[in-house]
Amino acid sequence: MKRLLQFTLLPIFCFSLVLSFACSKNNDGANIQLVSTDVVENSIISVSTGYINFIFNTNISIADTAKITLNGVSVSGAWAYDTNLKVTIKLTSGSDYTLLIDKGAIKDGSNNLNTVAFSLNFKTVKGSDIVIGGSVSQNGFLSVKGTSLVNKDGNVVVLHGVSFGWHNWWPRFYNESTVTFLNQNWKCNYVRAAIGVNADGNCYIANPASSLNCLYAVVDAAIKNDMYVIVDWHAGNILLNDAKGFFQTVAEKYKDYPNIIYEIFNEPDNTVSWTAVKSYSESVIETIRAIAPKNIILVGSPEWDQKVDLPAADPITDYDNIMYTLHFYAATHGQWLRDRATAALQKGLPIFVSECGGMGASGDGAISQTEWQAWVQWMDNNNVSWDAWCIADKNESCSMIQNTSSPVSNWTDSDLKEWGKMVRDQLKSYASN
Repeated sequence: MKRLLQFTLLPIFCFSLVLSFACSKNNDGANIQLVSTDVVENSIISVSTGYINFIFNTNISIADTAKITLNGVSVSGAWAYDTNLKVTIKLTSGSDYTLLIDKGAIKDGSNNLNTVAFSLNFKTVKGSDIVIGGSVSQNGFLSVKGTSLVNKDGNVVVLHGVSFGWHNWWPRFYNESTVTFLNQNWKCNYVRAAIGVNADGNCYIANPASSLNCLYAVVDAAIKNDMYVIVDWHAGNILLNDAKGFFQTVAEKYKDYPNIIYEIFNEPDNTVSWTAVKSYSESVIETIRAIAPKNIILVGSPEWDQKVDLPAADPITDYDNIMYTLHFYAATHGQWLRDRATAALQKGLPIFVSECGGMGASGDGAISQTEWQAWVQWMDNNNVSWDAWCIADKNESCSMIQNTSSPVSNWTDSDLKEWGKMVRDQLKSYASN
């Protein structure tokens, strides 16, 4: 679980646009400037994407809807609120698109029209749509192509699931019954086993045998249910030799299984540099790759997986099938972090959201419905896999299970907190589409 810093500076990231126009802070004196979009330029998106959001530097309103077009045809709908312009789109498979906001389409609070055009290029998959979820039997060994997770057939795949809480505090959920219910009822196609490293006497460092038994129970259940599973080294500081020993043991046991995804450093805190994280990661990756050459490996970044801009500028280059984790808690981490993540994707960094929540960074307090939905839309539009924190019964809003008297599976609404019901419903929505 995370304890994250709040940032007060809003990073401004610029996006390459067509029509010989390049975004800049000054925009050559233009009154309305594009700050970001929730779709990366030239990306592949799902044919089911219903809208795209543009964010500007000032409050805007629509001046002429006819000047907002998709491949030259006026869009069916668009609406503006504050600095946002949300554009409704209808897509078909195997097509290239240009979404254009032409000159004079929008205006600022002083009724000044936009004096430059903004556009965004993207495409949909040919033949069939992006694979949302799916079983291990269907997808096989996963790999990384560009910024995307792809399956054995080379199709983009997006996974959705939940993370267990720290194994040392909530071992009662580390069992086959919980995993099976999450798969069959919540429609998770993967789970994340958060193996606590050094928080107390029940963690891996002090009690490796018990920790591994918890892990194996979840991994074996995931394999039995034809699911993927993240093996998460749930640490915030560098313990290189312990990590190498742990991953060597796990990789030797499961080296032939495509189900396994290795997360080698949960959340490097704000005292650890990217240089140190990169060196540590390369050493642990070398250990895993000597045994398990194919499986996806997830790498963290400083400041609790917030600083994805650092590996984007200096990625690990000696190994394939590496992705980088982004963690967010929506009531704390808003558009500024989505902008940072979008910029990292633009630079070619593959991102996997291996932990997230709708509440604040403390893991407690009110859920921001607006920011959570903005994050879900961003992840969906950019084909980013994600799992939500967490299956636990602590008295805090991020723990999905109501209390210690609740069962380990077969939950009804009365057994779940607000967050648990929200996540369950979101996961089920993917399965029904």
